[in-house]
Amino acid sequence: MSERTASGGLSRRHPCALLSLCLVLSNVLLATSCEDQAAGEGLASEADAGPRPPDAIAIDVTPISRESISSLYSTSETLRAEKQAVVIARTSGILETLLVEEGDAVEEGQPLAQLEDDEQRIAAEQAKTAWEIQKRELERIQKLHDNGILTDTDLADAKRLADERKNSAELADLTLSRTIIRAPFSGTIVERFLDVGATVSNGTSVYHLADLDPLYVDVRVPERQVARIAPGQSAVVTSETLESPITAKIERISPAVDPQTSTVKVTLAISGTRAGLRPGGFVRIAIVTDTIEDAWIVPRSALVAEGRRWQIFRLQEDESSVELLEVRPGYEQGESVQIAEVLSDAEPLAAGDRIVSLGASALKDGSPVQLPVTKKTEATPPDLANEGEAASDELTETPNDEG
Repeated sequence: MSERTASGGLSRRHPCALLSLCLVLSNVLLATSCEDQAAGEGLASEADAGPRPPDAIAIDVTPISRESISSLYSTSETLRAEKQAVVIARTSGILETLLVEEGDAVEEGQPLAQLEDDEQRIAAEQAKTAWEIQKRELERIQKLHDNGILTDTDLADAKRLADERKNSAELADLTLSRTIIRAPFSGTIVERFLDVGATVSNGTSVYHLADLDPLYVDVRVPERQVARIAPGQSAVVTSETLESPITAKIERISPAVDPQTSTVKVTLAISGTRAGLRPGGFVRIAIVTDTIEDAWIVPRSALVAEGRRWQIFRLQEDESSVELLEVRPGYEQGESVQIAEVLSDAEPLAAGDRIVSLGASALKDGSPVQLPVTKKTEATPPDLANEGEAASDELTETPNDEG
């Protein structure tokens, strides 16, 4: 009796709470039913649509071309001057004047430096005077000998002494001339070793002189490739110090093969003074060993390696898929590669074929592809633009007399 009273009391006291609870439960059941229905409709629509097609792969293509391409033998070597020498002093003295500096071009016989020559000049004048005196003495003795006054021995002694005086004078003149240091050949001053005031002796180094035109480079070419090159043939020279590649000429090919490396020395000449090229500098040489005049050429990026095989992809006529071609690459030159042969059972390469040059590594035979779309912005004529603005104004205006 007490429990019913308690229950009845609760019902009487909280009728609103029971009503709210019932409303919440009904809303939850309704929402769950709607979600199940929506999910069922979604599954049904997917089942009706069937499997989704694979996504197309974005690519770019390049038309295949027929061009000439060459086989290159490339290597790096050191430049050298064919003619170079260390210019030395040929007599003793003090370096008085430097007449040229590093980088100066000089001609054969041109004075390069001057030593103090006071002592040598005095010695040359003394020797010359002694010779002149002895020449006059010889003339006097010759006359006395002709008159029978002096003997043949007297005349021979006078001649011997005159020759000695002459040789002494010539030696003194030679020593004096060597106080001027001259260029042994035409070239460029590569290095100066001494400063003014330095004491030099016979054999002291003063300058390093080199003939820089032409410069030479010796390349070791494999014996099997030497048969394809000849003197007079061109080669391409590149260097970090050059703004653009230059040309060298093969001047001579050694007749001997190095038994240790199976290579042949090929000497190339670079004619003309080139800024940035110096003896001892490194250059990269590319010698053409063979040329194919009419070859199928594709970009290097078009080739895809599959193990030891190489593949390219050709765009189909519908422009929505590609065909895989297994190929044998040929010569390479820069970013261009020759397709020497198509190995797969497919139509041969033809003019107008478009080869995938970007995105090839993600493709397979028959892969769906999508070419890039070039968006073009068409200009709107001014009159049409004004008409469009007016029409827009008419649609948006609302008469005042209408609510």
